[in-house]
Amino acid sequence: DKGYGKYGPAKGITELRKALAESEEANVEFCDGRCTEENIMICPGARFAVYLAITTLLNPGDEIIVIEPAWPAYKDCALNAGIKVRTIKTTLETKWEPSIEQINNAINENTKMIILNYPNNPTGKFLPDDMMKNIIGTAKEHDLYVLSDEIYDDYWKVREKEVRRAGIWSWGGYEEKSIITKSFSKSHAMTGYRIGYVIAEPSIIEKMSKLQALSLTNVSEPIQYAALQALEADVSGNTEIINSRLEILIKIAKDIGLEFIEPDGAMYLFARTKYKNF
Repeated sequence: DKGYGKYGPAKGITELRKALAESEEANVEFCDGRCTEENIMICPGARFAVYLAITTLLNPGDEIIVIEPAWPAYKDCALNAGIKVRTIKTTLETKWEPSIEQINNAINENTKMIILNYPNNPTGKFLPDDMMKNIIGTAKEHDLYVLSDEIYDDYWKVREKEVRRAGIWSWGGYEEKSIITKSFSKSHAMTGYRIGYVIAEPSIIEKMSKLQALSLTNVSEPIQYAALQALEADVSGNTEIINSRLEILIKIAKDIGLEFIEPDGAMYLFARTKYKNF
């Protein structure tokens, strides 16, 4: 009825970008007024934000670092853009934690980006504060972009029973080369709406928005207004449901003898199974 079904800005409608910036300011420690609508771009899901960041900020022949186990799309987006992927393997025995030595050994003159995803898909792992700070410090030292996929941020808060944010801005203030991707898919259970957003410096947003404009013009206006309304909702019930299911899954997995590290967040349990050949 209001006519919100036309072409719109490639970066997203101003109302939603402002609301998201205010939400980040209210919930992310250490923002201190640094996040405005100029730091926000609306995307059709966090997946497209990952694609845009890799495709616009890197060139064929550049290299990125991916810490595994990992969501496959990071590697796929990089390979699609002609980017070489260096993987760092973590194990159950090391509690899915990489070492700074592994990261340093993977860096060379072609390395341009490191991808972080914590809480992690599929392990549910969140790295200790000191490790996060060390990774950000290493990225600064080598002038790397840090692409931080924080789609499971709200589930981390519930598991820890405290209000805190996982954002990398809380670990070293490396905004100038940080790209944070988030989504309504998990926090608001809006997977089919295909709406997410990216937080970055305006110069990075500008580069990403040019490719978004070329690729799809803009995210559907009605969906953006739905997301704007959703921001006002209390999503604690959704996150509590996910948490309760995870607790049940943990108990069952222990009862049947699976080997795993209890997840810190997300919605996954990544277990080692024992099997017999028949």
